[in-house]
Amino acid sequence: ETTRENEATNSFKRRRLDSDAAIRGGGGRWPDFPTDVALAVDRYEISREKSHSPRELKARLACAVRRKLVSGEVGRCGAAGDRGGDVLPWKVVLEKGGGSVRLTYGTPKRVSTAEALRQRSLKDVDETDARRNRDVDRDRALRQYPMEARLSVLSEHPDAPWKLLSVHVRCAPKTGESDHQLGMNRKQMFDLHRIGERAMIVEEAIWKKRRERLAVEAMKGNAREDAKKEKEEEKKSEEGNDGGADNDEHTVTVDTGEHGNINPSSTPSVPRPLHRLFEVTHSFALSLQLEMLSSQAEALRRGAWGGAASAIRPTSGAGAEEATGDGIAVSPAFFFDGSGVDGIASGAIPTIAVMAVHFWSCDDRYGSPKVGDLSSGIETGEAKEGAALATPTSRSKLAQRTDDNYLPKSDRRGEKRLSLCIRAVPMVGLVVSLSGGSEVAASLSAKSDPSSLPKHSHHVQRNVDKLLSSIQDPFQLSMSDALLAATVLCAEKRCHAVVAALNNQKTNRLPTWIHLDVECGSISVAASISYFSNSPAESNPPCILFRLACDSRSGRFVPSFPRSTTLLRLLACSDGSASDIQSLRTAAMTSALRSGSVGRKGAGGRIDGATREFTGRIVRDAFDALSRAVDTLGRRCGVGGDWNDIDAQSASLRERSVVQACRDVRLSLMTCSGIAAVFGMAAIGLKVASGADPVADGAGGPIDDSNNPGTIQIPPLSVHLRQRIVEKVVNEGGDETKRISILEGELLAVTAKMSDENLELICYDVLTATESAQSVPMRLKFMPAIPPKASISTDVFNNENRLPKRHRTEHNGRTKSHHTLDEVEKAALWFESILNEP
Repeated sequence: ETTRENEATNSFKRRRLDSDAAIRGGGGRWPDFPTDVALAVDRYEISREKSHSPRELKARLACAVRRKLVSGEVGRCGAAGDRGGDVLPWKVVLEKGGGSVRLTYGTPKRVSTAEALRQRSLKDVDETDARRNRDVDRDRALRQYPMEARLSVLSEHPDAPWKLLSVHVRCAPKTGESDHQLGMNRKQMFDLHRIGERAMIVEEAIWKKRRERLAVEAMKGNAREDAKKEKEEEKKSEEGNDGGADNDEHTVTVDTGEHGNINPSSTPSVPRPLHRLFEVTHSFALSLQLEMLSSQAEALRRGAWGGAASAIRPTSGAGAEEATGDGIAVSPAFFFDGSGVDGIASGAIPTIAVMAVHFWSCDDRYGSPKVGDLSSGIETGEAKEGAALATPTSRSKLAQRTDDNYLPKSDRRGEKRLSLCIRAVPMVGLVVSLSGGSEVAASLSAKSDPSSLPKHSHHVQRNVDKLLSSIQDPFQLSMSDALLAATVLCAEKRCHAVVAALNNQKTNRLPTWIHLDVECGSISVAASISYFSNSPAESNPPCILFRLACDSRSGRFVPSFPRSTTLLRLLACSDGSASDIQSLRTAAMTSALRSGSVGRKGAGGRIDGATREFTGRIVRDAFDALSRAVDTLGRRCGVGGDWNDIDAQSASLRERSVVQACRDVRLSLMTCSGIAAVFGMAAIGLKVASGADPVADGAGGPIDDSNNPGTIQIPPLSVHLRQRIVEKVVNEGGDETKRISILEGELLAVTAKMSDENLELICYDVLTATESAQSVPMRLKFMPAIPPKASISTDVFNNENRLPKRHRTEHNGRTKSHHTLDEVEKAALWFESILNEP
């Protein structure tokens, strides 16, 4: 037992010694504990506020926040804004019983959640006021703003700075678009919070230092003034002169309040921490939106809007020159620094970033079209209140390059192209510029005078609104919609430029029977058609024959035809179903070539002693030539308006190139108008009058009539009247003969003749002979078919009781162009008079 007690005593002594050594060594150790941590007593526990009740704390906090708002920039800028000065861009709302301030900017969007839908479906008639307030607060919480911040103050001192509690920047692509993983992460949110809070602290510190400096200067100025007055009084007392000269020097005194602070009413300005917070947040929001739009544009270039472009060849400069193609070219978002580089001079408008999308080809040998702003950059909704903060975007203040597209000089992707430029300007927004945009904005600004508005201004206004909303709405960012709207606007401008060049009486002169007009991005081609007869020709209103639509993707002109002109549409595509003879001939030739039993010459027939092309091929080539000629003219005309001329001779050289292109367009336009009149409108009228489908390639080749010069060189349109089989004996060499059957047909053929004065339809009685089904008919003889005088009854056209069709276009406000079917009625009566002639 004694041994056990001694062992227990020794063990207790050892534990006691170990604990004493640990205490003398400083206690326990934490190797992962930061070394720069300073432990101190909680200041709130020893402050006066600890003794206040929660209700009193909330009241004091609300009073401090209101005093900060009224005595700060919210109260001062609001009063200055009423007098025409700067206004605060934020919308200020008190929350949490007045203990915090919520700052919002922009147009909000509602968040559709299950809880929101449930709350909206509640309709309780006997709800209390408290319930109504909770619903209002909950509905307000379901709104998300593009920019939002919450502030408060942590002291009742008058100079207590704002404390930034949270800041949020939101933007989202339009439904169906992608954000390309450019949403804000937590690291970016934290950095934005720190930068915004730092900007507010610096602003408060600068203004505080300024107040101290003004106070010291005021005290020194007052001391000098007192000393000077004492010297003057001593001098006056010595000289005995009570009416001394007045003092011409005036000093500014500053009224100081308690604790040596300057009275806010006498200070020339107040600190603007909220304004600095807006600058930081707005710049970050603009850069985020521009990056998202740039990524969407790159995706479009790799996708549907891409096209074949020539290879990039390096140049001696810092960039590379990319030849134009069918697709678009994208200048990605480029951010400028504060020193002003790549053509943006220091001290100019503070554009922080720019991007551009280049589309369509343009002839810029003598200068590129000017890029003009479509808007002042003020965003939609509540952001219009910040219009006074915007700086006028005058290009005269920018040291830009000659193509005027706001890009750095190293970027040469916009050469020989039209451009859609987007600039991020702090305190303004995303400014949208477009080639020829100044003329578009000027044409839509004259809303007070409806007569001065251009035709189809609603079409232009709708696309301008679509373009601006797709770029400036943070929750509906869509580069595809913006690019489509921009191309539609440029198509409208290009069509007006082409029509103006063709209608220029000084350099070009179209035939009097051709009428051109612009209809929503397309050029309508109308013609005044006359009919061959013994009576004098009458002046008829123009009839729309076809249209030249400007393709939004490539900027090229594509001919389009009315839906009722089925034959003309098939011939323009060189479709084999437009001509039975062409289909049979092609099938026979293909079969003979595959078998090898018949040569190329034996597979076809003869017409007028020579082989010829079919009508479909001729019509297709004619309209293709017109498209190429109009495309060339469109590239040289650009989008009209002003140009960035290279030198003084650029305007005259450009005008000369436009005149040369107009000559080619004039010839092709006359030919295609005659073709459209024959195979479009006349084909429908002939079918109505005869009851049979007109056919192509049935009356032989082009008619060369010396009595009617100027006929179009294309096989006429015809309808069969009578047919018979004739047997002939053919000598095959020597005494051998062979009896063959030939199909002779009597047809009524229609063609047209053109001159500078009129476009006239002519009918011919044609006799043809056909050897086989796949051979081309050979015309034996023809003669003009002249209707009798006054055979067309005019009662049909002068009937006032009929409901007239709506006219599609107007020419100079006087002559109205009517639809193709309106002219068909008159043509059908003319054909009927010829068919009924004995």
